[in-house]
Amino acid sequence: MIYSFPSTTPSGQSPAFSRTRRYSGEMVMTRTQHIALFALSCIAALAFQPNAWAVTQTTGAGSAIFIVEGTANFESLSALSDNPYLEGGMVFSRTGLTFNNNTCGFAGCAGHPGFVGFSGNYMYGTGSGYFEIAASGGNVFHGLEFTIGTGFDINPQNVTWQAFSSSILVGSGTLSLESGTIIGFSDAIGFDNLRYTSDDRDSYGYVAPAFDSVHAQFTSAVPEPEIYAMMMAGLGLLGYVTRRKKLQTAALLMR
Repeated sequence: MIYSFPSTTPSGQSPAFSRTRRYSGEMVMTRTQHIALFALSCIAALAFQPNAWAVTQTTGAGSAIFIVEGTANFESLSALSDNPYLEGGMVFSRTGLTFNNNTCGFAGCAGHPGFVGFSGNYMYGTGSGYFEIAASGGNVFHGLEFTIGTGFDINPQNVTWQAFSSSILVGSGTLSLESGTIIGFSDAIGFDNLRYTSDDRDSYGYVAPAFDSVHAQFTSAVPEPEIYAMMMAGLGLLGYVTRRKKLQTAALLMR
């Protein structure tokens, strides 16, 4: 015996049409949910991407910091040889540069025209590399200032800098300044590492960067309130879409 089944649902729609409509509604909501997830991921990426902000370079005392929370004057013999050298909540290291102030020794070579504005001992080296100044203890720099100098008998001098946040470049520049100038770097979000060197070279291709009297203002490495607001907005959007999907799915099942 051959049984025949009704070709329509109680609502008068064919099973195929009902299933298609139901799946279609679920598919639309799933696509919407994916859009919400994508928007949330974009907000998160923007909020925590250091490249969304840039370090500002300034000159003059007080141009980059408002409160001095860390100071390094290098008045310790360890500054001549330690790599890294720690002082004032900061970590100083050199890559490809000589130690012992390039034979000048502790507070040596006084009166050198490239060391104008230095007081006592300082940081100096020659070679093909650079100095790095990093914040320690989980902090980041809100601002950083120091006096620049050079081992060369030239004035003005050319300096090069790069700022990083979690190893991502957030600022860089090359500029010409007089020896003894106080150079500053600031960022409202913060940066954790500054690379500094000279852009002047001798006949061997060596640079001779020097600096002294470092002052820093720190900030905690936590997201700003605006970032939390963006994240909450993204989460709210995702919650709304999820709830709407559940309501529409329930309505389709009741048809």
